[in-house]
Amino acid sequence: MRPLLAALTLLSSSAAMAQATTSQEALPTPPASEPRANAPTVPEMSPSIDERLTADEHRVEALEEQNTETKNDLSALKKLRFSGYVQGRYQYQQDLDDSGAGGYSRFGIRRGRLKATYTTDWSQFMLQIDAVPAGVTLRDAEATLFVPGTKQQLSVTLGQMKWPFGYEGPQSSSDREFPERSRVVRNLLPSERDRGAKLNGRYKFLRLAVGVFDGNGTDSGTTQDNDKEKDLIAHLGFDLKWIAGGISGWYGHDLGRLPTDTFRRAYERTRIGADLQAYFDVLPLGGTSIKGEFIAGRTYGAANNATHLDVPAHGWYLLLVQNIGLNDAVAVRYDTFDPHNGQTDVAAGEVPGADNAVDTVGFVVQHHFGENLKVSATYEIPMTHAVAQALDPHDNLFTLQMQARF
Repeated sequence: MRPLLAALTLLSSSAAMAQATTSQEALPTPPASEPRANAPTVPEMSPSIDERLTADEHRVEALEEQNTETKNDLSALKKLRFSGYVQGRYQYQQDLDDSGAGGYSRFGIRRGRLKATYTTDWSQFMLQIDAVPAGVTLRDAEATLFVPGTKQQLSVTLGQMKWPFGYEGPQSSSDREFPERSRVVRNLLPSERDRGAKLNGRYKFLRLAVGVFDGNGTDSGTTQDNDKEKDLIAHLGFDLKWIAGGISGWYGHDLGRLPTDTFRRAYERTRIGADLQAYFDVLPLGGTSIKGEFIAGRTYGAANNATHLDVPAHGWYLLLVQNIGLNDAVAVRYDTFDPHNGQTDVAAGEVPGADNAVDTVGFVVQHHFGENLKVSATYEIPMTHAVAQALDPHDNLFTLQMQARF
């Protein structure tokens, strides 16, 4: 019996296997690229903790490098400063005489300055240009070294810069109350600038600036000095916040020839000066300031600082400024310039001579439209000292100026 059951079992198993094989052959074979739906999914290997930490460290290092580069860029930008201002004007001068001749009415651009300054702990670069209808000119080009260990209290500058003489000469034209400097400064410091080397020093309230310059200024039309003569210029001052001032000196020579000279010779070019500025806040309207300066010299001229060889001259000005609130101010200035120390041109007839002294009274009203825009209206009355039949010309001048700065 058992052998029979075993045979039947073997036969049924063989039939079942044959039927299963036939069924599998009848079914289509799925593509090799398509996994079976019921195929088990093999999980990917997760990164270890050390691998994750290493990847995070790399990302942090990359962010730190980017942050360092950004800080360096910002630090460089903080050292670089751009500034400038534009002065647009309308001027009207009355007729010079009763015939209606002379005088003018005109619009103009007095100054168009653009200045770049880059300052580090031990050096400074400064470049300023002036772009006006007459052309683009170089005003300042300074390379400065701050002496190490002095915390920028002592510096040496080489290039083209303002003469360290007096107060109104070195003062920026954007800060001045009147549209132009006083007559004595315009004649004895005609271009305010020159090429040379300068030492600047500060100690507590004391200020010292001394330099060696070509002496001819920058308005002479030449880009280089053609003689060996050099001028020594210095200003020793003090600054006590509410009062400041100083004394100035200038000694040098200029080569020239007068009609009585056979050959060129060196004539002395000298200046002495004293300036004082006082600031008060006692009136209910606002702050009050009083400024004055005296200058006397020999050998001067607007073209090359030597038009009037060996000619003595002197002059002074007094300026009173009264602020009205935060945005308005009024000022009055009296200045006088004697181009030949009391000598006059008697042979000039009915026209004042070039040696006649001139006194000028000026009035100005200012209004500030915020920090960047200032409008001023100025009226000046020059009074030429007349001799013989010479008449004081009618040369009063009105100036309306709008200044924008950044």
